Parts: sequence; C-alpha cells; structure tokens
Amino acid sequence: MDKTNSTNEFCINLIKNNISTNGIVSAEIQTNGRGRYGNKWISKKGNIFLSFYKKIKLQRDIIKYQYKVLKIVKNFLIKKGLKEQNIQIKDPNDILINNKKICGILVESYKNNKSLFVIAGIGLNLASSPNLKKYRTTFLNKYLKKKVNKLDFLEFIKKNFNKL
Repeated sequence: MDKTNSTNEFCINLIKNNISTNGIVSAEIQTNGRGRYGNKWISKKGNIFLSFYKKIKLQRDIIKYQYKVLKIVKNFLIKKGLKEQNIQIKDPNDILINNKKICGILVESYKNNKSLFVIAGIGLNLASSPNLKKYRTTFLNKYLKKKVNKLDFLEFIKKNFNKL
C-alpha cells in the first residue's frame, strides 16, 4: 500500500474486522510508526515498513516470535553481503551494524474472539536513516555494492513467513 498510519495498526484492524487471520502488510510511507514504549519510529521514504500477523496458541510464544524475526532479518543482511561480525542483535528488538541502529522490531499481541494473534512490525533503514540524539543510525544500502530494493526484502520475508 502507499500510505498508512502504522503497518502494525493496519494488521490489528484486519484482525479486529475479521478480514484476515494472517498475512503481510507493507507500506511506502507510515505517518505514525511506533516503537517500543510508545516511541515514534521515524519513517523516512525509501525505507522498509512491514508487518506480519498470524494466529498463535500461547501468550508466551510472543517472545519467541521477536527473536525469530530478528534472526530472519539478520539472515537477510548476511545473504545480501554484510559480514556477520558487523551485525549485532541488541536485546530485545534492535539490529545494529557497526554499533549503529539499522532496524527495529515491534512485536505485539492482540486478542480477538478468543483467538490470540502476534503482530510483528519491522522498520528497516534501507535508503536513509534519521539523525537522532539518543543513538547513532545507519542504512543498509550504504554498505552494499549492489543496492537492495524493498521487493528483495519482502520476498525474503514471504519465504520465511511459514517458518515463524
């Protein structure tokens, strides 16, 4: 889709309105992207804003999804040519390259009609990164000879979606 307030919120609305019980949502622009503790995710155009959602059985599985998603993103970065030793997973929900934030994951649960769902949002700085006072940021295409596009990442997530 072109624009949404938040891909996670869009997924919650799909579940709430009984439109779908699992899927992947991607947007070109987020007007109100969210991070943990209500922090704002700065959604610069050209970067990746994606969420997936699916029905789960147990609340305790939410944490497992967080680490599975972080691992999938890390595997994507390695596949695209980054050296594993330059990639860090910063608990509980960030990925850093050379100590600079490149990706944030927001995993939430949502209950609808006695069913439990996991929603996992991924914000990946692909083409640019915001200047923040709290910490340093970077973007993926800065490190690669062959530039990655959004479709590369979306296809990778789709292939790995069933492993989650």
